[in-house]
Amino acid sequence: MSATDVDLRSCSWWRSLKVAFVGESRDLGTLGVYQRQLRESFRQQGHVIVTTDYVDIDLLIDGVVIADGPKPLAERIPERAQPMMLSMVKDHQLKRRPHNLVTLVGVRESLLTWSHVDVVSTARVTMAKLGSPKIVFVSGAAASEVTYCTLEGGHPTETIELVNGLRDRLVASACAREVGGLYDVTPDAITRDAWLDTAIPDEIVRAGQRMDQLGLLPKPQKISDYVSARMARVYERYLGLKGFSEGMLFAVDPLTGTTMVTASGSWDVDKRALDRDEVTALAGVVDGRVQVLAPVGVRPKGPSVEALEVVSLLEAAPRVRVSRHGRAWRYDPRGTVEVPIIRAGIHAHVGVSAADERLVETIEPDRQQYPFGFGCGTDLMCEVARSTVERSSAINDPTDRRRYVRWPMLYHGEMVVELWKEDAAEVTFDGLLDLFDATTNQAITFQPDHVDQPR
Repeated sequence: MSATDVDLRSCSWWRSLKVAFVGESRDLGTLGVYQRQLRESFRQQGHVIVTTDYVDIDLLIDGVVIADGPKPLAERIPERAQPMMLSMVKDHQLKRRPHNLVTLVGVRESLLTWSHVDVVSTARVTMAKLGSPKIVFVSGAAASEVTYCTLEGGHPTETIELVNGLRDRLVASACAREVGGLYDVTPDAITRDAWLDTAIPDEIVRAGQRMDQLGLLPKPQKISDYVSARMARVYERYLGLKGFSEGMLFAVDPLTGTTMVTASGSWDVDKRALDRDEVTALAGVVDGRVQVLAPVGVRPKGPSVEALEVVSLLEAAPRVRVSRHGRAWRYDPRGTVEVPIIRAGIHAHVGVSAADERLVETIEPDRQQYPFGFGCGTDLMCEVARSTVERSSAINDPTDRRRYVRWPMLYHGEMVVELWKEDAAEVTFDGLLDLFDATTNQAITFQPDHVDQPR
């Protein structure tokens, strides 16, 4: 089904938003007309249009027109003196920073024929130069198409429901609350002996290296790749932003009773070449905050923004027993340690075109309840994770012998998990990554340079 078939007000997560528009006093031409149509569409769905002096703005929408010219679009984007996300409060006399900032960018180009890589690259340059983490390219002299771009690499394009379709996408994003930075650290919570004894950090390190070899992990992105050195210094000094790293790995560790996850790319972590101490141990959630257990003598980096999402999907999974054999752990109905049936998993910003259903269960998105994609590190992605686990046969049916489950994350990538079952590979991630390896009877066909963008 298409997302346009769903009335968002029927979704459990929909709520009325406080929406503010700025820049309408400027001469934006066709973009200004489109902006006014969008404002009325928000009002018709039940949202409240507020002025910039309102205290708690859920969604603030600005607009900018990019002059046409012979240079590529990315080179025509003007770099601001300060990022919008930094100067917005002062420029528009806001009482506090809005929860979501979106910039409509009027351009002549149609992006429909562009490759995924070209759209993502141009969008990220635009985001960085303007200082707006979400942008919408409004294309053509008559606003004939709109392309909503997010940092994760999503860029769905509307060509029919130009106004209501974009409204719904923006509402879905604004209804999702950021939870990626909600964590607490307990120092010296894992003994040095236990930290050195567990094999899971080493297996995550090796898996990251193999994902790099398979083309599942791109190199980390630096702000300085997209803007001038001066602007990059502004981002780092005033916003604490230096870059980001795509993808994530996690694995359950029966020895320490934790879930190990890669540290966040915002800590200058390269997931293709991790150090052992760049693996973070999670011990559940307290009052909505992920609990991080630090080994003795290790100052942990913050976990990947998907940490709460990982904990959510593990909490939704049934539990099985395992037993230890050397440094490895195996499925064992009479084992002494109880763990979630989900053993490990990866998140990769790649597109999958085929998966062998005899080996891998594919769970399609529930587009009735979650018609649009949500960003990494949001509460609604946690809901999607729980819902997906609950709909899986391989996870919940003991007679289903498949050991792997995958689900596409709308617009920006894949999640694939391996399960504790009989005949599982002894080393974590080995069997899972074999699925992507053309030298080992590849069961999942993927493209590192393309992700589908369904309506």
